[in-house]
Amino acid sequence: MLKHTVRRRRAFVTVLSVSLAAGLVTLSARQAPEPSAIYLFATDAKGAPILDLQPSDIMIKEDVGSSSIASVSRFGWPLKVTVLVDNGPRNSEALVHFRAGLKKFFAGLPPRVPVSLIAMAPNPRWLFRETTDKVLIEKGVNLITIDEGLGRFSDALGEFAERLDREFAGLETPLPPYLPVLVSIANTHQDGSEVRREANLKMVTSLRKHRVWTTMIMVAPGRVQTEPGGLPVVGVDEGQNAQIAKTVQEVTRGRYVPITGSGTSGLTSTILPELAQEIAVRYLRQMTQHRIVFERPEGAKGTMKNFSLALLNRPGARITVSTDGAMP
Repeated sequence: MLKHTVRRRRAFVTVLSVSLAAGLVTLSARQAPEPSAIYLFATDAKGAPILDLQPSDIMIKEDVGSSSIASVSRFGWPLKVTVLVDNGPRNSEALVHFRAGLKKFFAGLPPRVPVSLIAMAPNPRWLFRETTDKVLIEKGVNLITIDEGLGRFSDALGEFAERLDREFAGLETPLPPYLPVLVSIANTHQDGSEVRREANLKMVTSLRKHRVWTTMIMVAPGRVQTEPGGLPVVGVDEGQNAQIAKTVQEVTRGRYVPITGSGTSGLTSTILPELAQEIAVRYLRQMTQHRIVFERPEGAKGTMKNFSLALLNRPGARITVSTDGAMP
């Protein structure tokens, strides 16, 4: 994320030959034919999104000179949120916190964001699918009950990735119609999934390809509370599912949230409500950004060096730039 307060009636953003903040691709490594495109989210001095940018408001430069701005248009890239929850027997004591936390989570999301909920035990199954109906969401969360069969964490991730592969196959546009958001609440231990290296490799590759924004919330039982001598032990058991979740988090540049079984009350008090707020902020950015199409200076080839973008005549503005429309 790059944010700069406007000084002297301009806001500048400079991209050097190093990588940008997490989630953005360095523009200096970009080798796209002209015209090129970049995405910009801007707010005024009061923090309100700027919705009326014009080509005359934008100046783009690189080492070889200034680009010409071909067009500036409003661009909205919506979100869809899918939640996976492990309702297997290992999470029986956490059921009340799962329900209460998810109710706060769904209530905190923007009302136009479609949401889905999948229970993992004894097999991945829909409790509701792509809805904004508050009554249906409430009923669906109440349907989370503990099943005697083990959850299927890895299987559920694989099925989610396969659905995206099918849905986004053959798209003619460079971006899919929405940005997938995946939230998983699962147990760290090995469960009932058929864990195969090839399947998991395919799964994480698809999640990265489709730019899925992931949050892996992993519940682990605490180890013994004291060691010889009475010293407390805070460590948690990191099982097979924890390793899979960490791989997903690393590949997608998402988030890994470890909690112990005794700490699942945090799902209701902080973790899920705060995650909903974060998604709401990102949704605002996604839906109120601009797509800037520009033609590089004559003779410009290959990588862009010392890229800079100036927002003109907008005192106090702050900006965030993305190369693919996925605002951090």
